[in-house]
Parts: sequence; structure tokens; C-alpha cells
Amino acid sequence: MGLIFWWVPLVALVVAGVAVWLTVRRLRRERGRLRRLGTPVAHSERLTELPVYRRLVRRYRALLVAALVVLVALGGVGALLAARPSSTQVVEPPSYKRDIVLCLDVSGSMTEVDAQIVETFAQLAQGLDGERIGLTLFDSSAVTAFPLTDDYDFVTEQLRRYGASFDSLGEDGTRYWSGTDLGEGASLIGDGLASCVLGFDGGSESTRPKSVVLATDNYVNGQALVTLAEAGELATERDVRVYALNPADYSSDAVADEVAGELEQVAVETGGAYYALNDDDTVSAVIDAIDEREAGLFTGTRRLVVTDRPQGLVIAALLGVAGAFLLLWRVRL
Repeated sequence: MGLIFWWVPLVALVVAGVAVWLTVRRLRRERGRLRRLGTPVAHSERLTELPVYRRLVRRYRALLVAALVVLVALGGVGALLAARPSSTQVVEPPSYKRDIVLCLDVSGSMTEVDAQIVETFAQLAQGLDGERIGLTLFDSSAVTAFPLTDDYDFVTEQLRRYGASFDSLGEDGTRYWSGTDLGEGASLIGDGLASCVLGFDGGSESTRPKSVVLATDNYVNGQALVTLAEAGELATERDVRVYALNPADYSSDAVADEVAGELEQVAVETGGAYYALNDDDTVSAVIDAIDEREAGLFTGTRRLVVTDRPQGLVIAALLGVAGAFLLLWRVRL
């Protein structure tokens, strides 16, 4: 912008200077012509002593001084524009966006927590920009509810439908987690997590940060094809962080401690985290913590942004040009 407009006041200054020069030259010619005529006016001092005459002379001189001030000001504006006035701002742009897969154990003991998680993510999705969210459900078999997408209206609608389905049968009576009970057993955590990890496109070569929010109590009932530890290794190989949410980590039972410890170890080894849920408000707090941590991990490098700001000076230059021409017109009259 500065390079485009810096010449405006300079051109105006030249034009106004030429106009002043022509005006002065015309006045001088008029005086010379009167001298050549040799017709002096008798008692001219009476004319110059008149109040009207003096007022006109004062106005004439004031207009000339004002025109000179405007021309000098235009020169200053031109110098400032040539210096390219600008503003600076330090920004931290995101280097790239995130992919998040919600990996929900939909066995009978998990439906209440699943409803809270999808409702919280439905609210979170309304404030996202560029991130992609996917949803995978599993029990004895895994089902992709919807793949990674940044269509947030669709994501919000689907998550709320699944939330209603977890609370009951949904408004239309449909069990949206149908197809998760086709295998033998229940809560096959390793198979479910492996399916969620494989739900990211691009594999290990993708540069987008990848996260799995795994909601499960880790109570396995049956023989899984992939153990939880093996699924965790797969996540590490593919640079996927696992955030585990366990609503059953409140018991003093030795079995509960063992399964919770295994789930925590796998999640932490992937670079993620483990959370025990024991309160209705904990889910939203945990999701906020995950979102804040992920956003902090992938903030772009700070950089200085310089933006040209010539608008004010350009407006001042245009007003100055208009004022200069108005003053010169009044001087000529």
C-alpha cells in the first residue's frame, strides 16, 4: 500500500507549485503592463488607506500563507509515505491442525460416561477450526460411526444423536451402536484401540497431530486378537497419543487396581495421559485439559508480521490537495 500511494502528495505538491508559480507570474505581468501604460492614479494613497482595501490585502496575504503551509504539509506527508508507515504484530500461528478419534467402549458399564463424552465433544466441536474429529465404537467388535471430518455441523448432529442413544434408545428408537456385538466376548479393549489407531488416514507419514480419546473401564471379557499393550505399541509406532478415561478407577479391589494400572501405563507410554473419572463434572474438565494440552503442543513458531498502514496519510494527502486548490482558487479571485 505504501509503495502504491507515496507519490500522490508529491504529484499534488508539483501541481500546486506550478499553479502558484503561474498565479504569481500572471500578477507580475499585470503589474508590468500597468507600469508600461504610464497612467499613474492621483491620490492613490486614499485608496490604500480604505478599511475595505486593507481587509482585502490581509485576506490575500493570509490565503497565500495558508497555501504555503498546506504545500509544506503535503511535502511532509509525502516524506512519511515514502518511509512506508506500518504496524507490527507478533503472532503464533498453528503449525498444523489436529486429528482426534473418539474411541468409546459401549459395553453396558460405559454408556453413561459415553453419553457425557459425546455431549462434551459436541459442544467443543462448535469452537474448532481445521481440526478433524472421528468416532469409533467398540464392544466385542469395532464400528466406525463416522470417519475423520471437519464438517462440524455434521459432527455436532451425530454426536448428539449418539448421546441420546446412549441415554436411551434415541428419539427414533435406533440403537446407534449396533454392530459392536458381532464378536465373541465383550469389551475387547485391545481390538477397539487398534481399530481406532488405524482410523487415521496417512499412517505414520501424516504430519497432523493424532490423538485418541479412549473411554473404557478396561474390563476385558473374552479373547481379543490384539492385547492392550500391543495396541499401545501400534499407537506409538504411528505417533498417536492415547488419552484414557476410566470411570471404574475408584475401587479398592485388587483387580480394579491392576486393570487401571495397565490402562494408565499404555496411555502414558504413547505420550498421552490417563484420567480417573469419579464425578459428573470430571468429563468436561478432562476434555478441556486434553484440548489445551494438544493446542499447546502444536503452536507454531512466533513470527513478526509487518503490515503497511498508509490509509491515514493518503486521506490527509488528498484533503491537503483539495485544500491547496481551494486556497489557490480563492487567491485568484
